[in-house]
Amino acid sequence: KSDIIELRPINSEEENTHGTHAFIATLSYIIEKHLGDKWKDINITVEEGIHELSSINCIITKVDKVKYNQIPKPREIGSKLLNALSVTLPKTISCSDTGVSTRKKLELKRKK
Repeated sequence: KSDIIELRPINSEEENTHGTHAFIATLSYIIEKHLGDKWKDINITVEEGIHELSSINCIITKVDKVKYNQIPKPREIGSKLLNALSVTLPKTISCSDTGVSTRKKLELKRKK
């Protein structure tokens, strides 16, 4: 039983939605359990840990004509969480001006 993840009935007429929902919920539970095991010595819940890591952001920096994304150093607790998972963040990420396009146009599916 998880405090964050719940598997509840869903109503859908699309084929294979129930199996997909069960798969995603199971995968989420496995990830939550893994994070909880790795973070048990840090005295933080998985939900709090994910919230803390969500505060890590990216700053776009421009030097002359070159743009790059800079990742600031995480706070102390964020560093502990990442170290427990053996994750190291890069200091910079190259910047791309490529737009992202989805196959399905979401505006058409939204209710008006």
